[in-house]
Amino acid sequence: MVQIPDDGGLMHENTFNDALAGVLAQRRREWRDNPGGVIAQRTGVLPGDNRLWPDLVVTSTDAYPVIVEVEWGDPAVADARARLGRRVAGSILPVRSAVAVGAPPEVRRWPRARLERELRADGVELRFAVLSANIYGGEDDQELDDAAVSRWPAEGDVAGGVEDLACLCEYATAPPGLVAAVSEMVANRIRHIAGYIRAGTLPEIVREISYGLGQRDVPQGIRLACCIWLTSIRLQNLLAEQSAALRGAGLQCVGALRDAAPLHALTADDVRGQWDRILQVNYGAVFSAARKSLHHHLPKHVISAALLELNDLAQRLAVLRLGNRVDFAGELFPRLLDDREETAAHYTLPETAELLAGLAVARLSPPDWADAAAVAQLRLADLACGTGTLLRAVYRHVRRRHESAGGTADGFHRAMLEQGLTGLDINSLAAHMTASGLSSYEITTEYHRSNIATAAVPGGRTGSLELLAAEQLTDVLGQTTSDAAATGEKAAIIAVPHNSQHLVIQNPPYLRARGGRRMFDVTGIEEPERLRSVKRLNKIRHQIRQDGDEIADGQAGLGADFSALAHRKLRPGGVFATVLPLTAAHAESWAGFRRAVERDYRDITAITFTTHDSAMLSADTHMNEMLLIATRRDAPRPDDEAASIFCVNMSVAPGSLSEAYWLVRQIAEAARLPGRSGVLALGRRIGVWTRTAPPEPGFPWFTLGMRNHDLAMVIGELLEGRLYSPMDRETWQFGVGITTLGQLTAIGPTHHLIGHIRGAREAIGAFTFDLISAGEIPTYPALWGAEGERQTRLTVRPTHSGQPVAIEPDQDENLRNMLAQRSDLFISRNLGMPSQALAMARTDAPVMGGSSWTALRTDDAGVKAALVIWGNSTLGLMLRVSYAQTTQPGRARLQINALAGFPAPDFAADTPAGEHARAVALANIGELAGLELQPVSYAFADANRQRLDAVALDLVGLGGNEAAARALDFLRNVWCREPAVHGGNRRVMQQLGLPG
Repeated sequence: MVQIPDDGGLMHENTFNDALAGVLAQRRREWRDNPGGVIAQRTGVLPGDNRLWPDLVVTSTDAYPVIVEVEWGDPAVADARARLGRRVAGSILPVRSAVAVGAPPEVRRWPRARLERELRADGVELRFAVLSANIYGGEDDQELDDAAVSRWPAEGDVAGGVEDLACLCEYATAPPGLVAAVSEMVANRIRHIAGYIRAGTLPEIVREISYGLGQRDVPQGIRLACCIWLTSIRLQNLLAEQSAALRGAGLQCVGALRDAAPLHALTADDVRGQWDRILQVNYGAVFSAARKSLHHHLPKHVISAALLELNDLAQRLAVLRLGNRVDFAGELFPRLLDDREETAAHYTLPETAELLAGLAVARLSPPDWADAAAVAQLRLADLACGTGTLLRAVYRHVRRRHESAGGTADGFHRAMLEQGLTGLDINSLAAHMTASGLSSYEITTEYHRSNIATAAVPGGRTGSLELLAAEQLTDVLGQTTSDAAATGEKAAIIAVPHNSQHLVIQNPPYLRARGGRRMFDVTGIEEPERLRSVKRLNKIRHQIRQDGDEIADGQAGLGADFSALAHRKLRPGGVFATVLPLTAAHAESWAGFRRAVERDYRDITAITFTTHDSAMLSADTHMNEMLLIATRRDAPRPDDEAASIFCVNMSVAPGSLSEAYWLVRQIAEAARLPGRSGVLALGRRIGVWTRTAPPEPGFPWFTLGMRNHDLAMVIGELLEGRLYSPMDRETWQFGVGITTLGQLTAIGPTHHLIGHIRGAREAIGAFTFDLISAGEIPTYPALWGAEGERQTRLTVRPTHSGQPVAIEPDQDENLRNMLAQRSDLFISRNLGMPSQALAMARTDAPVMGGSSWTALRTDDAGVKAALVIWGNSTLGLMLRVSYAQTTQPGRARLQINALAGFPAPDFAADTPAGEHARAVALANIGELAGLELQPVSYAFADANRQRLDAVALDLVGLGGNEAAARALDFLRNVWCREPAVHGGNRRVMQQLGLPG
């Protein structure tokens, strides 16, 4: 081999670009098969300027071209910026995205052969920045100002290899601004077309169409029918253009049908005939629902005009060249449905899908990613698939890994559609959209059946939750198959055996029967049907709990039921990937779920976003959510092996698919690092990670949701009875151990047993309550409500006066039972930290509790005093927020069943330290009870709260420890900066000096 001397023979940039283009083209089948898929250093690519040419141009048949500009050293941002708005030869559409690349200068001394070898092995570290333009087409080049151009990352760049460049080029072909604008336009047109159909059609016909799609809300049902027809027409047009088999069978696009019709009078029969041709070959999951909903009794002039409008819309979508890279179903569905709140069906954001699918698919390990047959043996399911956003993301990642490994994908698509992928949903449009989106990945590939199906609720069913007990179900509204004797058709059977799936991914509905919301209360369902479904689900829950499954807890809602379903279907080594409410990490009702995950899964990763400003994982939830990825064990975790949760707390939600892709890399790399905590950065700090070892099975995953990883370690030490100072790297042991509230006190009854407010919808409990009027001395007082402005001292007054509802003698016993559980010590169950000062409170005399306050009973005056001081101190509040539910901004809720397990120092200990704690509490309670406290979120600036903190340190044996006191001053300020504490309250954040 000729050795190039160090002082000469440097590689020209053109040589590097040519080698990069050759290696990049091999990463995707589309680029390999198309000689012009990736071109380098070619003049005439940008018409009108032959002096400068792009380094690389990446093209696809159905998407915008992407320019790649390369420089030695830093990414070629200026060159990439200059390409935006220009036209590529042969296209009237402008360049919307460009990737700036920085190549390491040291490779200039390498021989060409080594360069290509290292590029193929991703052994060359490239630097990237992606630039996108907010433009919408036109024949002329466009001059862009800075406001029209966005850059990712906003500062600096990211490092990766050729595979990462391939992914960035793919993401760049679907600019998010255009996707949002087009989706809004399509939704508005569909609403207009649906209104036209309803106005011109007999009510019984539109009702029959809507009911046939499982929609009892007729206006919504017709909108969904139009959406089904639109996607079917769009796919029909593509098939007529690209499928040789269907063209040979006489398939025509809608435009050709219109042109051939007399006077261009297109009829529904013309379209049905074409769909029948398609159904004879393939695509049953897509066209069956469309064919059935195109009703024969729709007025001819109405449906003809509607179909022509929909075809025009389909053509406009084709012209925009967004291809199969855009999940139009996921974009349109939320804009067309009216019952998302009732069904708690919130649709996964594309960035969330990219993040969750990327982390999940990375755990799959087929024998050979390059072997299409081996990869197609994977079984991948979403049993609450919605419009297929997650399933499409999974398919995209699996296909990408196959092609990147050198796979040809021959036969791969058909095998995946017919066998590998399973998607179920209660909504027929959702199932249709899922099948349509997956089909569009290879238009020319035929398949004859699929496992994408509708599992309906009406009729007393429970949708795909039937599979908790069963191993197959019927596609009630979609595909049909011919029976053995070919004498007719029957609904297709979808088989999902237990322990069969390599991956179950989902964003299930979270609904639970609380706050006036009812299970299976979907639009238009009749009450008897709904009750039958509820009864059926309760029966299934009971059955699987008899089998030892503790995940499906009715108090946790449908999210837990779908988690139990995923667990039943996963094989050992299978991957569980899900979106869940953050309550799953903290709430008592989810304790069984956490115990099961800790016992039966390994490599458990939980992710959440700690900002309360537009960081949703699903559309329209307006609640904190989490991602969970875990691998099922071959056998339950041994008793001598501690459970470990890798918690990732992101301060920034991914704003693009590119960013989500890079987050996958960051999280996967962090999970391999040693240690208990660390920082995630992407040009800037974007999050933290911690490893949590729950102190007991099912204990809340308390570090999930904390922005400061040092604070997470502090909480972990507090749970062990120690104060840790991260600034000093020093730990101090408490004089008393840690126990639980249930060991120190008796927990009082819930307000459901105590009574109800006068005028409430349900007259429950032993008493009817009214606000205490001025001058009233109530016979049956209760500390019922939270009054932030008045309840600012440790001792508070009762808020309500009760009136017994007992009439019969046997009810009098219930009254006496409630009175026997009165107390003068209470804990707030729904602490609003920006507005409420007290987490625990005393009353002058025993009273009943209520909806906001729960009684805690003990006869030990010292324990009472110690608990109310500790519970309102910063250390006590730290434990409160870490143990409670923080799904809503600034709120720390405790379910009644969680109170007994709430951690607290053992102030009742019969030890010198316990006696000291009680004596200190009794000596100081008189002074402290007179202090007026600010709301919890203002603890950093509240001198009176800080006085409580000094006494709290003394309670646990750290009084007079100046270093511990300094550490607490530091921790108090850090803790108040947690989003879960300030809740995004602007006044609090301004005083803290935080942006927002």
